[in-house]
Amino acid sequence: MNKQGCCDAITRILKSNKARMALAAIILFSVTAICQAKEIDPADKEELKRRSQAEAWERQRKGQEKDVFLQQQSPAEKTTVLPPEEPSFLINDLVLEGDKVDHFSWAKNILNQYHGQRVGKQGINLIVKRLTEAFIDKGYVTTRIGIPEQDLSTGTLKLTLIPGTIRHIRFADPAMRGNWQTAFPTRPGDLLNLRNIEQGLEQMKRVPSQDVDFKIAPGGKPGESDILITLKQAKPWKLLFALDNSGSRETGKLQSSVTAAVDNLFGINDLFNVSFNKDVDREDQFHGTRGSSLYYSFPYGYWTFTLAANSYNYHQNIQGYNQTFTSSGKSDSQELRIQRLIRRDQTSKTSLEFRVSRKETRSYIDDTEIEVQRKKVTVAQAALLHRLYRGQTVIDAELAYKWGTPWFHAQTDLEYFPETTRYKIWTADINLTTPVKIGNREGRYSLELRGQTTRDTLFPSEFFSIGNRYTVRGFDGEQTLTAEQGWYLRNELGMPLNQKGDEVYLGLDYGRVYGPYTQYLAGTELAGMTLGFRGQVKNGSYDVFAGRPVKKPAGYKTENLTFGFNLTYLL
Repeated sequence: MNKQGCCDAITRILKSNKARMALAAIILFSVTAICQAKEIDPADKEELKRRSQAEAWERQRKGQEKDVFLQQQSPAEKTTVLPPEEPSFLINDLVLEGDKVDHFSWAKNILNQYHGQRVGKQGINLIVKRLTEAFIDKGYVTTRIGIPEQDLSTGTLKLTLIPGTIRHIRFADPAMRGNWQTAFPTRPGDLLNLRNIEQGLEQMKRVPSQDVDFKIAPGGKPGESDILITLKQAKPWKLLFALDNSGSRETGKLQSSVTAAVDNLFGINDLFNVSFNKDVDREDQFHGTRGSSLYYSFPYGYWTFTLAANSYNYHQNIQGYNQTFTSSGKSDSQELRIQRLIRRDQTSKTSLEFRVSRKETRSYIDDTEIEVQRKKVTVAQAALLHRLYRGQTVIDAELAYKWGTPWFHAQTDLEYFPETTRYKIWTADINLTTPVKIGNREGRYSLELRGQTTRDTLFPSEFFSIGNRYTVRGFDGEQTLTAEQGWYLRNELGMPLNQKGDEVYLGLDYGRVYGPYTQYLAGTELAGMTLGFRGQVKNGSYDVFAGRPVKKPAGYKTENLTFGFNLTYLL
């Protein structure tokens, strides 16, 4: 007997007393949870949808980041064979001397390539040229190499390092109010390196209301330079209104939100926004959702710190034999995220990220809590992130390891549940965007691949889900395929309609889920396609689309043709 049938039976038995019916419903839901009913409850459905939505928003945010790469990719490796010439001397040792030479220990490997060769005037100039090019490739664009007077007949070639250092970092306009100290990982007196300047510019450009440029000016002494920053600032606050039909029929199809954002709230290149969302369906007494979120992020050189908090509530009616129950739930979560850039060059950058999040969920029947469904978990995640540019092609990759912890008074596993809150999950993401040419028109192609794997038995709220606008498109999202493991691939081809950024796009997606839970599903594979238009209209944006299934299991319920939209207006 399914959950609805059990509810009807208990209702008929206890229909004389509403309180008894509520109690019976609570017992039903509790026993259902303990006995592992294979229908995912509304709270978990909402959690999976909101997580897919948050992941899509995070990918969009990363795609809009303004990267700064100030140098072209290094040329191919050049020959290390010195030209024959006279007079020349056999050199068995090459020495780099000078102030701050310890910072350039890697230069010894370059010099060793010329060990044992005969060197003349042209050879010395070629060695200096190659070493200078290596300095420039690594960002030390103001560091130079000098050639002191010496006797090469001793078999030793000595070179002098003239380090390029920073005298001052300041704004070009003395009246400009801004903060470069939290953005730049370098200070006066340090070696001047373009990688540090790129990082500082990026950390300032991440603030949407400001743009920044720079130039290097000569300092007072040989090797010294000043970094002059040009900062342009616009209105530091904005209001964003949004409306879409991403909700469900159970809790409200139409969803609205308003977001208030303030840039540089504390003057440290920080970001702050608070958002409120609610369904706008007229039948609020039967179902509905509402939520709020808070986001704050600030940089410090190669570090970025982020705090986020979310609260979400829903309610829906469940019809019994002659009585309607109200099923409701709420979820509260907080997250701390720390990211550290560990490497960057002319075309790529690599970061490490650590997250810890705390989440508490509760479910109710007629305002009485189903305590057995209460969850209080703490999750940690460590991730490696990499972004690579190849011409106009951009590739983002992320490999993450997520595990449940006992931190912050997280609940322990219950002996009558096979699911664990101490799970271990691996996730991987790859995103690619590249220009394409169809006929005489320039378009773009994007690919998104995401997957999850685990050996543990998970609560449904941690499942991998496919079958909505954020994963495999072409489905209405009322029913999804969910299991412990899975992956999906999204392909999209976009063609511009005009010079304003409006485009038409075609998407074709495929996904699959794995794991023990799939034995209770109608199938494991979904494929769908979508056709849409997106673009800008004055202060607003739009995205309207239609989709249809290409492949789905028999008995999988979804509309044959799905329509969706997302509208925003920026004030």
